[in-house]
Amino acid sequence: MNNLVVLDFGSNSVRFSINQITGKNDFKEILRRKATTRLAEGMGLAKGEKRLTQGAIKRTITAVADFKKIYQQYSDYQVVGIATAAVREAVNRQELLDQVTRLTGCRLQVLSADQETYFDFLAVTNSLSIKDCLIFDIGGGSCELAWVAAGNFQVGVSLPFGAVSLTEQFAAKDLTAANLFAMQRFLQEQFHNLPWLRQAVKLPLVLLGGCNRSVARIKRTEINLQPIDSFHGFKVTTSDFQRIYQQLLALSNQQRKEVPGMEALRSDIILAGMTPVVLLQQQLSSPRVIFSESGAREGFIYHQLQE
Repeated sequence: MNNLVVLDFGSNSVRFSINQITGKNDFKEILRRKATTRLAEGMGLAKGEKRLTQGAIKRTITAVADFKKIYQQYSDYQVVGIATAAVREAVNRQELLDQVTRLTGCRLQVLSADQETYFDFLAVTNSLSIKDCLIFDIGGGSCELAWVAAGNFQVGVSLPFGAVSLTEQFAAKDLTAANLFAMQRFLQEQFHNLPWLRQAVKLPLVLLGGCNRSVARIKRTEINLQPIDSFHGFKVTTSDFQRIYQQLLALSNQQRKEVPGMEALRSDIILAGMTPVVLLQQQLSSPRVIFSESGAREGFIYHQLQE
C-alpha cells in the first residue's frame, strides 16, 4: 500500500485526503477535498438524544460517493476513516457507519473525545516547530483543548460544543447582543471548569478547525499574501484576530459572505466559531495565534504509521 486514503467525518464537513507513504513515520499529502454536509445539523437544539438527520446522512453519503470516483483513479490504495463529535454523539450513528462501509468497504473508527484531542496534539507537534502552546480545535460539534509544554502532551479535554451547535443554540447566524452575552457566559463557565488552563497563560494558541481557517484566509487576503489557502504556521497577533472578529460582528450574514477570503458556507457559523477563541485570548493573555492545517486526521495518520 503506497496511498492511504483517509475519510474524515466532521460535524460540519466531510473530507478526504490521499496520502503517499514516503517512509516509516512520514507521509506526503497529494490530494485533499471536502464537502460541507452539516452532519451536526439540529444537534445544537436537541434536548435529549442527539440524532443524525436523514438529510445530513444523505448529503454525506453523496459526498463520499463523489470522493470514491476520485480515489479509485489511484493504484495501490487503502481506505481508512475516522468520525468525530456528531457521529460519536448520535444515537443512530450505525445507520451512517453501515452505509459508508457498504459504499467504500471501510469500517469507520469513531474517535473518542480523548483520541481526538491526542491526535490533534500529534498533528501539531509533528508538523510545527513549537514546544509550548495551547492547541484549540473548534469543529462543528465539539472543541478540543490540549496544553503542550516542552513538546509533551500535558492535559487535554474535548468539550461538547462547536461552531454549528453554538450557532443553533444561541441563534448566532444573526447574533443579537443578548444572545452574544448568553453565549459568552456559557463559554466562560465551560472554561472556568478547567483549572489547568491557568498553566497556559501567555502561551500562543495553535488554532485548528474550519472557522479558524477562514480567519487565516481573510487576513492573508487583506495583506495579499499568496497563496491564500497555504497558511500552515501562519501567525496573527491577538489584536488583529480580535479586529477581524469585531468587523464580522458588525455585519449581517449576507455581508459576511462577501468579505474577501471568507468561505461563504461558513459565514453563518463563524461568529460562534471565533467567540470561544476571543474569550480564551482574553482569559490567558495570549499574545498571538498560529494556524495549523493539520488536525485529527493527520494525527490519526501519524498514529497509524507509528503502529
